[in-house]
Amino acid sequence: MKRLFILCLFTSIILSGCVQQQIIDKQNIETAAGFDWTDGKIQGTILYPTYMPDKSVSNNVLVAKSKVTREILENLQKKSDQPLVTGSLQVALFGKSLAKRGFFHLIDSFQRDPNIGSRIHLAVVDGSTSTLLMGKYGNTGNGIYIKDLLDHNMKYLDVPRQNLHLFGAYLHEKGRTTYLPIIKQVNNNELQITGIALFNTKKMVMELPAKKMFFFKLLVDRHSQGNQAVKINNEEVVVRSINSSNNIKVNNKKNPYEVTINIDIEGIIREYTGKKISNTIMNKFEKAFEKKIERETLSLLKDFQKHKIDPVGIGERAENVTRHFDWDKWWDSDYKNVTFKIVPKVKIIESGTVE
Repeated sequence: MKRLFILCLFTSIILSGCVQQQIIDKQNIETAAGFDWTDGKIQGTILYPTYMPDKSVSNNVLVAKSKVTREILENLQKKSDQPLVTGSLQVALFGKSLAKRGFFHLIDSFQRDPNIGSRIHLAVVDGSTSTLLMGKYGNTGNGIYIKDLLDHNMKYLDVPRQNLHLFGAYLHEKGRTTYLPIIKQVNNNELQITGIALFNTKKMVMELPAKKMFFFKLLVDRHSQGNQAVKINNEEVVVRSINSSNNIKVNNKKNPYEVTINIDIEGIIREYTGKKISNTIMNKFEKAFEKKIERETLSLLKDFQKHKIDPVGIGERAENVTRHFDWDKWWDSDYKNVTFKIVPKVKIIESGTVE
């Protein structure tokens, strides 16, 4: 028994000596990274927090430039007083100027780094990511604040779900192109989501304004707590707590392909500018809402065809129902000639406090 105890003790000492110790207080833990295109080079910015004795958070930023991504990381390490680690990275931001040139090689680097989680958020910045990261937002540190901002808008508002895992997966699919939210610095203490950046297989080619985001999410994701205003003549209702789902069917028997998109919506009326809402008025608003959905989503789909992008994944579904599917033919001619039919179904389940 004594020999067994000595053997276990000796083994634990040897194994503990093989583990590289990492002391949290002796590391700079990155929570956000940003990349811009400036002066013909990629500028990398990393942010790491310092937690002060009074429980406040100090945002520390380091900046480096290079034509090669690996050199940026090396230069940032040279500027840091402690080793930089990526294990707590929350968000990666890309300046719009870089997005229009393409940054997918950076995504590949993120995916190959075992320390970076696949659920980190990605976003395009309208302006400089470096300037944005130097602001002061909230009390939890800029990296956590931006993550929470994106989480909130994905869960309750009009930003479709997106992260490193989904973005990387869409990049490697032939029948779908990808997208990211766009954020902008309003002032040194405030950020705002201003739209959606749409990509082809190499770079950003189109931008959706904020007013189109609701309808974009109807096509690519589902709402759980959405909001939308609907107007008839001089009266208006605000439909809230919107739940939506979609079903996309591709008919390959038709030439060109015919795609039917069923969109089902349930919502609650929270505001009404008229005196009293009746079932007749509610039915009118349901029909008006359906027409608005049909008009706006068809407009988006035609814009996607024009720019040769497919964030909805029509090509992916077309391949699933077509034997000997030809991707070259799809992108050269078939996709741009697809006809779309939108079938919206809106149901107001209650009129809330206005009733």
